[in-house]
Amino acid sequence: MKKFVVTGVLLLAITLSFSFEISALGGLEIGGKNRPYIGARVGTLSGGISLMLEAYYPLSDIQEIEEIEVGEIQFLEIDPYLYLGIPIFNTLFYAGAAPIFVYDVVNSGITFYPDLFHVKAGARFGQGIVLFVEGLATMTTSFQFLDIFAVSAGIGIGF
Repeated sequence: MKKFVVTGVLLLAITLSFSFEISALGGLEIGGKNRPYIGARVGTLSGGISLMLEAYYPLSDIQEIEEIEVGEIQFLEIDPYLYLGIPIFNTLFYAGAAPIFVYDVVNSGITFYPDLFHVKAGARFGQGIVLFVEGLATMTTSFQFLDIFAVSAGIGIGF
């Protein structure tokens, strides 16, 4: 019984220490190719330093959402973000950066863009069911902004 109680307390402490989130998102590039995109993210977004793995699928236009066939997806953009979050009441304000990877689904290959990275800032609202809005920019490793920006919003489940 003692082991059960200790294990339960440890699991509760770990759960409270490291929040976990799974979310779906949609967004629109402003500049660049001006295309909409959909995506998903999973990670530990919380106050302090957090990690979040995000995947995006670009669309040619918004009507394509209704016609997506999972078997036809050829490329996914994968961004492993490192975030710094500041909680204020039930809102988490966060900013972070991530290198840019493109996963070739058909050939099972990964391409890395060594001279580019994404920076992002946003706000997440709520507990349990979470809503978020964020802005994204593409930068070079010499810290110059490219003319590729995006805005996105989403909904998820946070623990």
